[in-house]
Amino acid sequence: MSLVVILVTRYLFRRYTSCLTHAPVAETNNFWLATFGLVPPPSDGPDLLSQFLIKSGQDRRQTPISVVWSIMGTPLVIVNSLKGIKDVLVDGQQKRKGKDKTAPTLVQRGDLIRRIQNHVFGGKNINNTVGEEWRWHREVLLPPFQPRQLVPNLMPYIARRAKMLLDTFDEYAENGAAAEVDELFQNLTMDVINYYLYGRSDLNYDMVGGRTNLKSVEAWLPFGLNKTRWAQRAYQPSRELLKDFIRDSLNRAIADDASPEKGDFRSVAACAFASGKYDHDREALVNDMLSLTFAGYDTTAHTLAFCFSELARHPEIQEALFTEVRQVLGPPPVDPASITADKLIKMPLVTAVFRETMRKYPAVVFIPVHVNEDTPVDGTIVPAGAEIWCNVRGLQMNPDVFPDPDAFNPLRWIKPGEAGLEDGFDALVSGPTSSSSAAATEVSAASDRNSGFMPDQQYNFPDISFTLGKHACLGKNLAILELRTVIASVVNQFTFSLKPGNVIETKVILTTKPRNGVWLHFERRVPT
Repeated sequence: MSLVVILVTRYLFRRYTSCLTHAPVAETNNFWLATFGLVPPPSDGPDLLSQFLIKSGQDRRQTPISVVWSIMGTPLVIVNSLKGIKDVLVDGQQKRKGKDKTAPTLVQRGDLIRRIQNHVFGGKNINNTVGEEWRWHREVLLPPFQPRQLVPNLMPYIARRAKMLLDTFDEYAENGAAAEVDELFQNLTMDVINYYLYGRSDLNYDMVGGRTNLKSVEAWLPFGLNKTRWAQRAYQPSRELLKDFIRDSLNRAIADDASPEKGDFRSVAACAFASGKYDHDREALVNDMLSLTFAGYDTTAHTLAFCFSELARHPEIQEALFTEVRQVLGPPPVDPASITADKLIKMPLVTAVFRETMRKYPAVVFIPVHVNEDTPVDGTIVPAGAEIWCNVRGLQMNPDVFPDPDAFNPLRWIKPGEAGLEDGFDALVSGPTSSSSAAATEVSAASDRNSGFMPDQQYNFPDISFTLGKHACLGKNLAILELRTVIASVVNQFTFSLKPGNVIETKVILTTKPRNGVWLHFERRVPT
């Protein structure tokens, strides 16, 4: 009884003496969210997490923030405005002037996700460290992912691997069977990330019983998220098998680059090893490579799957894409060597299509951070000790920022009067404003809360799916290169439609995936 009194007293004190006492409450009936402020565990039912985030993002009363109060009185702050997200991810993670370089930033990577990452990957890596320890990992691993190195080193392989995918789709077109493309896209993106990490495509997948066991992090999480026999083995031995695979791949990569030209490495692994930063702890490099493997493939594959599911349901967009792509690539068969980054950036609608996909189906539905010190978030002070979820899914489904958010409309990202892009990684367009003056005034006020974005400026919305600031996704440029290449190559050669009865729904297990897969029928385009 005394314990209950203590807990109740603690809750009441924290809840009603906090600077967030009068902040709007993010209402939820989910036990895990309402009681502990935790992500609901995956289930075979509806995507409750996405439903909660979308509801919060669309409720103007919850802009810029709302709060879920756990039974311990610890606030979980849901940030629902673009300015608030920038305050957290950009300003909150900057080094502070006048502070020692080892001093923590205002916010840091969320505590729960760090614990999960540490448990899953069995040690420290770029995705679960903070402060100076994170910074040196980032500085070592970033250069190979910059466009200057990434594009010339990886573009030829991506184009060749995309050609293999086209051959697979051609077989499905020949026999008339439906293809489950999420699985096929995972095969492609897994091959691409491993090729770039280790500089070769003949890795020893037999060490883990085949590529399938390596291909999905949920297949070996220790939380019973997947019911495969392999996942149910003793967890630590299974993880060690994966690490043995990484060690073997790492040794091959280092041997291949035993005498590289100055600064010219065949792989990310060899480049990182040559930095000397891992001399004191080779296992830290193993952990980083394992982390990059999983961070670098499933998010892109699922984005492609959702993208093709939307194109399959919008043949008019398929045809508009085809017209653009055919003018640049020419008729098939297209020599993979002829596909270049310069050609890809001449296809703005391709970019608009994948950006609209990432708006509607962000791979990461929220970005969790922990508050180290009182932090200003769009006019509200969030106290130290709080947890923050930057609500990516909700903000990108906010009709005040993206009118008719349920519609798949790539033209949002095409800036009026601009036919193309200045470079390969810029955003692109727009939609109508409200016809009602009263509604326009209300929307304008809401847009002001979202850092000045009006419905006719959607093309300027930042890539928050890749996060912002110093912790922006390391593999962003790699993902964009894959997305552009695959979309353009497939649309140039095939038309496709959704298999009848295939319902497209989301499921969140660390990342957003299609719950029922994406099943497509392919047909070869008639030669013109």
